[in-house]
Amino acid sequence: MLILKKSADLVVFLLLIAISPLPMPSTAESEPSSSEASRLIPIGLNRVPEHGKDEDYRIAKELGLNFIHEVTQWIEPKPGEYIWRQTAGNDEFLSHLKELKKLGYKVSVTFTNVHMDQKHLPAYLKDKRFNDPQFLERWERYLEEFLPRYGDYIDFLNIGNEVNNYFGQHYEEWKDYVEFFKRGSEVIRRLKPSISVGIVLVEGRREHFWKAVEPYCDHLAITYYTPCSMFGKSPTAEALDKKSAKYFARTLDEAIRVVAKKKLLLTEVGCATHPALDSSPELQVQFIEALFEWLRGKEDKILGVSWLAASDWPYDGTRAALKGYLDPALLEHEPFMRFLTSLGLRYEDGTKKPGYDAFKREIAGYRREKPDEADARTPGPEE
Repeated sequence: MLILKKSADLVVFLLLIAISPLPMPSTAESEPSSSEASRLIPIGLNRVPEHGKDEDYRIAKELGLNFIHEVTQWIEPKPGEYIWRQTAGNDEFLSHLKELKKLGYKVSVTFTNVHMDQKHLPAYLKDKRFNDPQFLERWERYLEEFLPRYGDYIDFLNIGNEVNNYFGQHYEEWKDYVEFFKRGSEVIRRLKPSISVGIVLVEGRREHFWKAVEPYCDHLAITYYTPCSMFGKSPTAEALDKKSAKYFARTLDEAIRVVAKKKLLLTEVGCATHPALDSSPELQVQFIEALFEWLRGKEDKILGVSWLAASDWPYDGTRAALKGYLDPALLEHEPFMRFLTSLGLRYEDGTKKPGYDAFKREIAGYRREKPDEADARTPGPEE
C-alpha cells in the first residue's frame, strides 16, 4: 500500500511482501523434494534484503526468505533520457536484481506511475491522456529500453499499484489507462514472454476494474491489511473472527473467486500493532499463524506473499517521506500514521516483536523444517 525507498538519500514508502511452501504427507520435520519445493509459495519481507545491507541479508537468511517485491517508476525527464544511462557502470537496481536471482529469489516489480491515489508521470507527458498517441509511443519506447536491461531478472511485473484508489476518484481516465495497460502488456509479452504481467488492485470495486484489464494480465496482484481502528471503531480481532464480515480469509477467498482461472500475487500483507488502533503484537502473531494456515493447499492459486514490514517506520520520517505521495490530510491523521508506523515485525529500534519469531516459525513449518534449519538453507550474498 505504501513505500519508503532509499535512492541517493531519497526515501520512498511501501507496503508489501511474499513467499512460502507446501505440506507433505510425511512428518513435519521431513525435507520436501526439489519438485515439491518448487511448488511452494515463495515468502518475502518488504524490501528485504536491500542491496548492500549485510544486516538485511542476515535477516533474510535467518527467516528463509525467497521472494521480494520491489518498485520502480517510469522516469524520463526528456524523451530518450533514461535514468540508467546516468548511472553508467553503477546501476544498483540491476546489480540487486542479479544478486537476488543468483540467490534463488522470485522477483516482483511494480511500476508506480499510478500509485494509490496519485499519478507520477514524466513531466513532458503529464498533460497528456494515457491513450494519447505520443504517450503510448513513449511508453512503448521506454519498455523497449527497460526490458532488455532488467527483464531477465523479473518474474512478475505489475503496471500500477493499487490503481483503483486513483481511478475510483478519476473514473473518466480509466478507459484511457486500459489502453495504456494493454500496450504495456503487449510489449512485455513480445520482448520477455516469461514475465507474468499483472496489476495491483485493492478491495474496493476490485472485480469491476479487474474485468477491464484481465485479458491483458497473467495474474492479479492484491494488498491486504487487517482491520484496525484507523477511521472508526474496527478492532483487529475482527480479522480473526470467522463469523465477522471482516474475517481475513473471507476477503482473500473473494479475491481468489474474482481472479477465477488466473493466479494471485500478494504484494503487501500486514497487521499493525499499535494499541491505540485496537490491535496488539499478540494479535499480529495470531494473524501470522492464521495466514499461513490459510496458505496451505493454495499453491495452485497463490504466486507469492510479501509481508510489510520488517521494522516499524519512524513516525516523523514517514510523514516527511510521504509528502507528495498521499493526501496531506491523511498525513496529519494520527491514527493513520500509527497504522503506517506499527506494521513491522520489529520495533523501530530493532527489538523483535513476538511476530518476528512467529513469522520465522511459520515459514519453517510451511516448509517442514525446524526454525533453526532456515539459517543453513538460504545463502547470503557472499556465499
